[in-house]
Amino acid sequence: MNRSETQSQTNISYADSVLICIDIQPRKRIIWTTHNILPEYIQEGFTLAELNQAITHFHEVMLPNAVKVAEFARDRKIPRIFVHWAPGAGAIEILEDQPRPHNAFDIYEDDFVIPKTEMDAFPSSNIDQTLDKLARRTLIMIGGHTMGCLGQTAKSAIKKGYTCVLVEDATFDCSQERWPKGIAEVPYHRIVTTEQLLKMNGG
Repeated sequence: MNRSETQSQTNISYADSVLICIDIQPRKRIIWTTHNILPEYIQEGFTLAELNQAITHFHEVMLPNAVKVAEFARDRKIPRIFVHWAPGAGAIEILEDQPRPHNAFDIYEDDFVIPKTEMDAFPSSNIDQTLDKLARRTLIMIGGHTMGCLGQTAKSAIKKGYTCVLVEDATFDCSQERWPKGIAEVPYHRIVTTEQLLKMNGG
């Protein structure tokens, strides 16, 4: 089934779904300037405007939508997996002391909180084993970066035969210009907005 055909479907199966949240972690709301811009960003050729637009998007668009998606999953008994950078993994934008899921999420004892040490969660965490135990094949994916950890994890999931549904406005990248490009380069089976997801029925 091609991408356009899957895009036209109305619902998803709650019984077959898992929420995958990648790297939505506590981070300070800063303003990038010529004085604090990271060397990695200079090498990438990012402008201050696109970096600061991405910060605004993270806090004002992505995070509120991600919380809604997480609550949607919780209300419908969809298992939730929160993946984050492990301590010492070298994430350049995680500006809090302890890597963990963002404080905006209500984390419950039956949620899965998984550290990873590389961009792709599959070779660097136990997400594969966790999904095997859950025996569900549809991944509702949120988080970032679309051209980094989220994108790499999604590519691996698709290769492993999972159906990947991306909630577009619950994702982010360090650059607002790069954000949609990262989405476009992954062959997601379906891309929806938070509003569309919340209106879906399932079984």
